Amino acid sequence: MKRLLTCLWTLTAVLVGCGDWGSDASDHGYQARLDFPYFYGQDCSWMGNDYLCGDVYSLSPSLKVSVKVDWNGNATVYYDGTGPYYFMQKEYDYAYDRHYDEYYYQFDLDGNYSLTVYDSGAEAIYADAFTGVEHHYFYDWW
Repeated sequence: MKRLLTCLWTLTAVLVGCGDWGSDASDHGYQARLDFPYFYGQDCSWMGNDYLCGDVYSLSPSLKVSVKVDWNGNATVYYDGTGPYYFMQKEYDYAYDRHYDEYYYQFDLDGNYSLTVYDSGAEAIYADAFTGVEHHYFYDWW
């Protein structure tokens, strides 16, 4: 009985965390499906050899980032109500960040703006190449 309750609880948690991709979307064949709300932000600027970051601020309403990677590697991205942005597998990076010890996706949204989303959802970075400002978003601030 305990095993059955554990399985049901796990299934419920998985289904709740899937996000909203429409009623006709299924999880069959997706490599990744990320849907994260962010509640805190911090703006950073590159100052020669390091970043200078401002204070952490609260986001209200929360900022939402969604990434879906299909079985063939093509990605669909939503950023704070904008999108969808579509990417073929060769048009985005999926790499390992040794500093944070996790994988991330990096998308070039339009030449001046890029979006980096970590697999765990702990952080998303919206970078403006024109101004040099990076907007870091977190779901938890510790």
